[in-house]
Amino acid sequence: MKKIMLILLCTLMMVPSFVSAHSSLSTSNPSEGQVVTENLEQIILTFGTSIEELSTMDLVKDGNVIPLEGIKVENKQLMGTIAKPLENGAYIIQWKIVGEDGHPIKGEINFVVQIAQNEVETNPVTPEENEATQQEGSQSNKIEEKSEDQNSAADTVEKTDDQKNDSSTMLTTVFIILIVIFGIVLLLFTKKKKN
Repeated sequence: MKKIMLILLCTLMMVPSFVSAHSSLSTSNPSEGQVVTENLEQIILTFGTSIEELSTMDLVKDGNVIPLEGIKVENKQLMGTIAKPLENGAYIIQWKIVGEDGHPIKGEINFVVQIAQNEVETNPVTPEENEATQQEGSQSNKIEEKSEDQNSAADTVEKTDDQKNDSSTMLTTVFIILIVIFGIVLLLFTKKKKN
């Protein structure tokens, strides 16, 4: 009887470690959906638990990977230094980490760089050129909005997948606990019948 109670106690003590074993993104700079208006020199991702050295990230614009000078892991943080100033536009940080439990996790962070250009116009603009420029600008805004909508939809799918993984881990843990409890009750019940 004492052995059974000890096993049950150990099982219940292990449940929190099963549930919180997977690391998740806590904060980031830049954050999801942020509009960056100043020169960005470093990307910093902070996670809920320590991460392994195998963790990495890519900075992507228009499907092209932009090289980072150095990617390093320090305890709970994944950091990357940006080699040269970023041009205006939409960017995606694609990260892949390995948590303390060895479980790989990946995700994306979408942000936009929109730094004011301090250029003085040297050529006078005719009304026709100005109108053509405004039409091109509105078309590029529509394309950028569609791209952001697609990116946010992909991010939502990624978050949903992470939530499914967390809930399936929780369900598995609860199921194991229920089986152990059922086994203990069944064992105690059969011992009482023998007596």
